[in-house]
Amino acid sequence: MKDILQHINSVDGVIGSAVFSHKGSVLAHIFPALIDDASLQKAASLTLECSHGLQMSQTLELLDLRYSDGRILIKSFPGAILFLLCANSINLQILPITLNLVIKKLEAKLLSDAPAESQHSAVEDSSQGEGLLRMNVSHLADKQASASFDSLGMVALSLPTSQWISNHYKTPFKKLILTNSAAGTSGTFPVMIMKEMDRQYDGSVVVGPGIEKRLKVAEGDKIEIRIG
Repeated sequence: MKDILQHINSVDGVIGSAVFSHKGSVLAHIFPALIDDASLQKAASLTLECSHGLQMSQTLELLDLRYSDGRILIKSFPGAILFLLCANSINLQILPITLNLVIKKLEAKLLSDAPAESQHSAVEDSSQGEGLLRMNVSHLADKQASASFDSLGMVALSLPTSQWISNHYKTPFKKLILTNSAAGTSGTFPVMIMKEMDRQYDGSVVVGPGIEKRLKVAEGDKIEIRIG
């Protein structure tokens, strides 16, 4: 990932760059030595709060924070957040051209890395002897978006999660059978694949309030996943 950031840093006016996860961790960075890891981690946490508060993925293409000694540019994209420390002289007419290319490469890199990281946890969650997949229940932070797909009777998955399920059961799918064994509830639901979903939802099934009530589950509960 650093070779991709090096391409950004080659743009005149870019001092340093980093990629932060949607959980607030530093995935990769190239900065001058005077900026230590503790400072970058603090920047990642503050950037995450800012991104969530402004709902950047839905509302903003690029956040430009200007200071007397420079400026910070923040761009949210599927899977992560790009953080740039720049001089005031940065040319924002030229930079977006580079960013469009870089973002595509970062997305591809994150997508290629994600299944290998999370497939291990999916195996750990499989019930013994049955090869049955179990995942956590999640909610979207955007309640309006959650209510929208919930009204259609659908559950949502991130793109990497849908790929893990297909790989696990070795077949494509359009519907899932979700079972809450603890409550004895079950249902078959069409699936909405959300390519722009934050990486924090990878490895989980996102449900709205209606389906949550029907299955008698709460956020963080584990449910059984079968192909419908």
